[in-house]
Amino acid sequence: TKQKEYLMVRTMFETYKKYRDSVFYDASSWSVANFYNMKYSTLQKTPNLKNEITRKSNHIKIKDFALSNYAYLISWDDYYAPALLYKLQQKGIIVKTAMQPITTIANGKEKYFDRGTLLIPVSIQNITKESLFSILNTVSKQHSIQVYAVNTGYSLKGIDIGSNNFVTLKQPKIMMVVEGNTSSYEVGEVWHLFEQRMQMPIVKVPERIFNRTDLQRYNVIVLVSGNYTQLNQKSKDNLKQWVALGNTLITTRTASSWAIKNKIVPEHLLKIVKDSTKTRIDYANSRGIIGKQNIGGAIFKVDLDLTHPIAYGYHDKEMPIYKNNKVFLSPSKSRFSTVAKYTQNPHIDGYVTQYNIDNYIKKSASIIVSKIGNGRVVLFADNPNFRGAWYGTNKLFMNAVFFGNLIKVPY
Repeated sequence: TKQKEYLMVRTMFETYKKYRDSVFYDASSWSVANFYNMKYSTLQKTPNLKNEITRKSNHIKIKDFALSNYAYLISWDDYYAPALLYKLQQKGIIVKTAMQPITTIANGKEKYFDRGTLLIPVSIQNITKESLFSILNTVSKQHSIQVYAVNTGYSLKGIDIGSNNFVTLKQPKIMMVVEGNTSSYEVGEVWHLFEQRMQMPIVKVPERIFNRTDLQRYNVIVLVSGNYTQLNQKSKDNLKQWVALGNTLITTRTASSWAIKNKIVPEHLLKIVKDSTKTRIDYANSRGIIGKQNIGGAIFKVDLDLTHPIAYGYHDKEMPIYKNNKVFLSPSKSRFSTVAKYTQNPHIDGYVTQYNIDNYIKKSASIIVSKIGNGRVVLFADNPNFRGAWYGTNKLFMNAVFFGNLIKVPY
């Protein structure tokens, strides 16, 4: 082969479903292409190849855009779109998002924009059109994201720019509970995602002082995996009241099961049936028998509702999700609130028993949204930020942060 690093390339794409051993203390799936939600397929022969892709040739070239007297549009597809949005909000720029697709003339050409597209109207800003143009030029180059100038409110297809389907976005004020009984790994993953990648501040409140924290300073609270034993009943009641006022609570993995078991949300977990038989088993076999019942870390396929705000920026209904727990969310009673559900043929990579697939994974949801008063809780059964390596699912988490308050949960 001409590929010098053939084995590494193969490892990045190959998947396994059968293993000689059944006990894994951690991940058994490392197909990196799935980490990035990359679409790929195997080939039996080499196709006609063109020029080699290099770091230089693959550099994203941002095209100049003209000053507009009317508005600008920015696609939500880019990984760093949340960073650009927050930078604009920091500068006091009013930004809206599209709840429906639009096709219009942008940068002089017909262009389709999907749900989640950012709209920056010129006339409602508190700065001059020249200052706005300068700011957009700067952030566009900083994040290598294209900005499109539009000069009319009429669309060629879909909603018009003056439509109420463009909704104003609130600047997120985020708090995360840390220390105590929370997962330090997941805390670090979320912290790194916000402060290093997205350049967004996040306030970290130790679990031991949550009881006396003023929650009204925040509109988004993140609970990573943990059992939160230091939160008394008053704290739980305060959390529910805070959500009901119109705020967004985001939970991942065991924090989602905690929220359900403590009646923060009116959702349910699939009941895990334990073996009630008392047949004696040799002690030497205990590790293998117990170990194979766990899900140490495998990749599964989910069906994503692309019209839901949590899925804005995605274009394929099926996507890979990393699971390393036994949190099985029952699909929401609301027909519109199960954002992602495992498919009927979900297994992509890693060790898992067929029993777990058939009895739990196939029947459960990966992401649901639950209504509390005027607010909502976004429950992730899995960790979309695993090891800081799962770039493909980070945007699901960021969408919960930026678009959570836009979600109306119908029944």
